[in-house]
Amino acid sequence: MKKLTILLLAFLLGGSVYAQLPSFGIKAGATTATLNTSDFTANSDPDNVLGYQAGVFMRLKSGKFYFQPEVVYNNRKSNFFDGLNAEKRFETGTLDIPILVGVKLLDAKVFNVRIFAGPEASLVLNEKELSDGYEVNKTNWFMQAGAGVDVLFLTFDIRYEKGLNDFISDAESNNFKNNVWVFSLGLKFM
Repeated sequence: MKKLTILLLAFLLGGSVYAQLPSFGIKAGATTATLNTSDFTANSDPDNVLGYQAGVFMRLKSGKFYFQPEVVYNNRKSNFFDGLNAEKRFETGTLDIPILVGVKLLDAKVFNVRIFAGPEASLVLNEKELSDGYEVNKTNWFMQAGAGVDVLFLTFDIRYEKGLNDFISDAESNNFKNNVWVFSLGLKFM
């Protein structure tokens, strides 16, 4: 964690020498979560469940490259079937902190097209209780990748969050991964 912090600070300080003024903004969007498992006694429901998110972001630019940390409240919902084929639903409220690095593929004066990727830390703030001993891990890690379009002060992103650790654990198996599609619209202020 110390190495990541030092690397992040070095990137911020080094990039800020060459960067233009940073952009700040707010964003909101819809999410669809899928709970995947390799355990044959539990299967994910093929129907995604709609959730939502809202938060703030900062974008530091250096030429075609940019660095974008965010702080986002995310309401995640998903269904799965347990070993008795009974449907279970989980719902959590998380504070997500993605650290994204991106590049502008097309950079015009009025709009641009971007791609980005980076890690995300997700801290569970609240959860609806799951029966039968299922428990949500309080700290989870994701990897994000996506694309976006900016038009004047509006920004639209589509991204995929791949779960890196077990999101739900229980006494019998620890192999549930939460994967999420995010569709968000934001406003840039600078």
